[in-house]
Amino acid sequence: MTLTSGVVLAAGSDGNQGVQKGITLQLAPSGRSVTQGTSASYNVVVQPSGGFVGNVSLTISGLPAGATASFSPAVVAAGSGSASSNLDVSTSSATPLGNYSLSLKGSSGTLEAAVVVVSLTVSAGQHAPFTISGGPTGLLAPGNVVPINLQLTNPGNSSLSVTGLTVSIAGVTRTAQAVANNLPCNPSDYLIAQFSGSYPLSTPPGNSSLLGNGIPANQWPQIKMLNSSLNQDGCKGATLQLSYSGTGQGN
Repeated sequence: MTLTSGVVLAAGSDGNQGVQKGITLQLAPSGRSVTQGTSASYNVVVQPSGGFVGNVSLTISGLPAGATASFSPAVVAAGSGSASSNLDVSTSSATPLGNYSLSLKGSSGTLEAAVVVVSLTVSAGQHAPFTISGGPTGLLAPGNVVPINLQLTNPGNSSLSVTGLTVSIAGVTRTAQAVANNLPCNPSDYLIAQFSGSYPLSTPPGNSSLLGNGIPANQWPQIKMLNSSLNQDGCKGATLQLSYSGTGQGN
């Protein structure tokens, strides 16, 4: 962020010429940029002059979409010396990239400090991917249906709205004995029913699961081994390779 400080002077209430009251705003550091989904803190200093005493309210405008700002405190008491407040500017993963001019203001009744112009630069961050994993929660046998408790990894610092969860069979690895005896086992020996819960599914930062998110097992993806009239001995002890897909939208 780059900025200039501002001051507005007013005639003293005692009527003495040359005695002027005013407010000066300063913000440090003078340069700052953020990546999407991160935040930065700044120190706002309110400097009274000419004997000014009073509460000064701080506001900021011009924030880009998906960004928020907060002052702590939002109202400072200025008197014999300077007073300060912390300004936190937070962006989200959806905040558009670019350079933005923000306006920092301080006011006390009819007295206002000159606007401090702030340039906020938002750049793309290095985001780790949202990942899905998991496997059947029990052994598969002909005719059996087994739920899959999907594991969800959200690398961000805010919740994701997840939609479109799908599971598919990418391959089957038979045992060495099944291979030696030429006993087949294929993805067509299995059937998968997809997640039937409500979307969007709110996924908190870090590692979670359908179970941890309070989703009942009857809404999880289900995998069933078909009860075929063909010889299915090749599927005994087989290992399934599952693939997953889904969409995570940052809040």
